[in-house]
Amino acid sequence: MPQSNMSDRADVRAAQAVLSEANHAHGTQFKLNHRFDDGVQSGAWLLLDDNGRRAVLKWSPVRDWARQIERAAGGIAKIRAAGYPTPAWLAVGTNTDGFGYQIQDFVPGRSPNQVTTSEAQLLIDILETHAGLDPDPQRCWSQFVTTCMTDRRDDLLQQTAETGPTGQNLVNACERLLAAHGPVTLPTGDLVHGDFRPGNILFHADRVSGVIDIEALGSGTRVFDYATLLSAHDITPEAVQMLCAAGEQVAGPGALAYCFAQVALDLAVFVHRRNLRPGIQNVSKLLDRVVILLNRTDGV
Repeated sequence: MPQSNMSDRADVRAAQAVLSEANHAHGTQFKLNHRFDDGVQSGAWLLLDDNGRRAVLKWSPVRDWARQIERAAGGIAKIRAAGYPTPAWLAVGTNTDGFGYQIQDFVPGRSPNQVTTSEAQLLIDILETHAGLDPDPQRCWSQFVTTCMTDRRDDLLQQTAETGPTGQNLVNACERLLAAHGPVTLPTGDLVHGDFRPGNILFHADRVSGVIDIEALGSGTRVFDYATLLSAHDITPEAVQMLCAAGEQVAGPGALAYCFAQVALDLAVFVHRRNLRPGIQNVSKLLDRVVILLNRTDGV
């Protein structure tokens, strides 16, 4: 039997086991329909019950992540109460194998293949609702970025340089960008998604219908989410400039530069360690975006 078929069957069995425990724990009667293929770190499955209700099962095989999934439930409820367009969580828990899971409402929509100026404006509108919407003050993304760029900075730079010539060029450009802005203090108090990429945004009927994969949410500055969005591969040049300008308006160009340097360096190491070919090919785009931020700094 081909290795891929064996792996697929193992995925189905694992998801069925998680769902069976979730159904028992929460009194639901969902059945697996099919797996969504976008995720690379955890499973996401379309569910149906006998009444035709659709939902989505997400679970993680990383046992250390189970606590954060359960912790995130309170933050999800808080931001939804404020009108934030993320699907409701219907059930959340940890199964007997230590795998965290959550079942959420299904919302229609598709992630954009490309971010043009129209998508960029809709995304900016969503990101600006992050202002002051702090779901978890004790989980601070601003502190995480600051630690990465101070105590762990040399290690991060070395790991990125070791990925190859493009990685070394990215390191050189990031060092120039950081030097151009000097010390930066990142604000806190906003909602931070933590992985605000086009693949985690659903569009339907010319609006954002859902912001998903939000388990890592916390406090910090929405500048980090702007920086993460700017690391996406396919954004038109005009949309890049829109996102840069909006991100700089939040806390100044230094904050965006600081966050983007961390995002770019961390992402370059991540994709190489996991041999994610599309991500590795995207490292040159990360370098291009650093150059764009440098040019904006120089007024070019």
